Amino acid sequence: MIARFLNPALKHRTRQIAMDGTQKLPQRLLGTIRDRLALDAPIDRLALGVAAWMRYATGRGENGASHEVNDPMAAELAARGAAAATIRRSRAYAAMPAVFGKDLPEDPRFMNAVEAALADLLRLGAAATLAKRRAD
Repeated sequence: MIARFLNPALKHRTRQIAMDGTQKLPQRLLGTIRDRLALDAPIDRLALGVAAWMRYATGRGENGASHEVNDPMAAELAARGAAAATIRRSRAYAAMPAVFGKDLPEDPRFMNAVEAALADLLRLGAAATLAKRRAD
């Protein structure tokens, strides 16, 4: 996966992939998550994608440096992130019905998977989280 981002032929930069997440998540991940939940199928890898976006939405990288959150709802993301304790930041972001609807924040399978993934990303960092999840 990392090799994909090292490919100079790809014109999209990682920040372009992450930007506008409040508009992209519903179209690209959340529908699939809903489908898999309806089938009682695992969502751990999809939840990691949601958690990675939430990690980006904090506006701080793993090294502590701030970065711009390029999103039409950036102000709301910043306010929600600042008001939430680190461990519950996932609930603060998920409580945005325009993005997550009303169903996903109420589904413990979704919230538990996203909370666990975000906790790992914040505690271990992205590379160690991916390594851990590959081993699981």
